[in-house]
Amino acid sequence: MDYRVHVDRLPELDDAVQDLAETVGRPLAVMDPSMRVVAYSIHESPEDRRRLFHLLAHSDAWPRPRTSRQAWQVESFPEVGPLAFLPLSDPQRHPVGYLVTPEDAADRPALIDAAPQLAELLRARRRESAEREERSRRLAVDLTSGNLHARESAAELLITERFLSDAEGYCAVALGVDPRDPTPLAREKAAQAVSRTLRFVRETSTATVIGGIMDAPVGVLVFPRPVVVPRLIRILEQPQVAPVRAGVGTLLPLADVHHSFGQARLAWRASWLAPADHQIVTTWDGAGLDATLARLPLEDFTLADLPPSTRDLLGTIDSPLLLATLEAYLDAGGDAQRTARELNIHRSTLYYRLDKLRTAVPGDLADGTLRRDLHTGLRMARLAGLVPQP
Repeated sequence: MDYRVHVDRLPELDDAVQDLAETVGRPLAVMDPSMRVVAYSIHESPEDRRRLFHLLAHSDAWPRPRTSRQAWQVESFPEVGPLAFLPLSDPQRHPVGYLVTPEDAADRPALIDAAPQLAELLRARRRESAEREERSRRLAVDLTSGNLHARESAAELLITERFLSDAEGYCAVALGVDPRDPTPLAREKAAQAVSRTLRFVRETSTATVIGGIMDAPVGVLVFPRPVVVPRLIRILEQPQVAPVRAGVGTLLPLADVHHSFGQARLAWRASWLAPADHQIVTTWDGAGLDATLARLPLEDFTLADLPPSTRDLLGTIDSPLLLATLEAYLDAGGDAQRTARELNIHRSTLYYRLDKLRTAVPGDLADGTLRRDLHTGLRMARLAGLVPQP
């Protein structure tokens, strides 16, 4: 049989596997090079279904079959017993996957004869999958950063082509390395974080999510549901992804998801401006004032850009301890008892420090307007890196 025919004239991989299984009278499965099951025939008996369950659940953690001059390799696994693997290769003999049977098959010639066709169909599926993935990446970028026409077109295509499910709300995520000092690997790191998240969702669920990379470079993800922050933290804590951080926007209709991405991007930026105060995944709501201040070009700020009271304070006081005390006092709304408790110091020590600060503050710390200016001004200064560090 001539297997060198156009892909459009070949049966689909799933049907080809089922047809072959009917011919040889045994259940079959096809794995990709990572040992992940990508196609399988009907498994009727309880024993066959149990074996298939273990293949689907665990095979991607199994070692690859040992290389050998023999066409077939038989490997035994505690959960399923012996399995026979027939390597599937492209015309250049590069491995593209495996045909798997539950035992050393008696009808080897028919399976070996079918191997080129299965390999070609597997390659075609991989090409189609890669093309769809690239298309979804472009649409994800258009949806969150394009003009109105591009966003509307992307939203329609993402639903009609089933990249995303139709949902009441969609949540955008921005992720990447420090925007103030991007490394040469910034784009690669962002792409890696996007790919690992997409792969995690794909391999652990049937849920939909899309992602891509902006020119900035900033990664973007779009979920048709709220983001589970602890789960995303676990993905970004992997050493291969560090030091990527992420921001998460609010849930909005698909037509407005670019606003969610705008929020996500500011939350991501805020988490880098104050990494000690935010988790590696920071939500728009959780970032609070920092996300709003992140709109400012804080990297270019000098003392002259701060409110006069903050400028005068920082021009006089350079003690990180005193400045941290004032910030804690302002955070506590001027409550001395609460401030002393938060700083774990005696109230007399707090009053001593506040007296020193009052000499540098042009006004009364009991004045609400002054406290507001100092509170916001000091936060701006800290995000801009203008507050002395210990």
